[in-house]
Amino acid sequence: MTTIRFLFILFALLNVLLFAAARNWLDLGSSEGTGRIAVELHPEHIKVLGPTPPPDATPAPSVAARPPENGAAQAACLAWSGLTAAQNSKLISLFSAAGIRATAKDVQVAAAWRVVRLPTMLTHEAAEILADNMIVLGVERSSIKIEETEDSKFLIVLSEPSRNKRDTERHLASVKAKGVDASIEPLNAAERRVEAAVSKEKAETVLKGQPFAKRHKPCSA
Repeated sequence: MTTIRFLFILFALLNVLLFAAARNWLDLGSSEGTGRIAVELHPEHIKVLGPTPPPDATPAPSVAARPPENGAAQAACLAWSGLTAAQNSKLISLFSAAGIRATAKDVQVAAAWRVVRLPTMLTHEAAEILADNMIVLGVERSSIKIEETEDSKFLIVLSEPSRNKRDTERHLASVKAKGVDASIEPLNAAERRVEAAVSKEKAETVLKGQPFAKRHKPCSA
């Protein structure tokens, strides 16, 4: 066989192999290898996946906060005032027996109210002149009184002290209707009272049967 003939046959065989490969007639490797070649040819198809957690690493479902039990009451500060010394002692001893700390203290509270003309005047003569003007406006002379204050000024008082604030408010309205600029002044007094950090329901349970069991009010009142 001549060299030219051998080269011709070899060339023909190579053409047949290339044609077969183009038609996928030849097995060029496993499917894994084929897939690798496809990925290399199409990198946009690659997906990066994070590590898969083990079965026991699955987070437990969240547990909702347990609502407070029905009927549970929030502790508050309650105060009892206007009691006798014996009642105050009884109140404190009942709370102490129930494991609740109660204390007695003296506080300043508004015990009465009255209507006054503010601001105060610098001299008694100026206060008298202003009082005469109020009488002209229709304010009764008997309801006007001039008092000297601690800082040596003079205050015009337009009503007697009253423990009923609503009555004082009505008198203030009548004075203002006459054109007089006035306001309500609270008169404070020392009050002995017992305070305890306890809910209303708990307090009334501990003090059940006592005449002062429900005579409480918020400490801030």
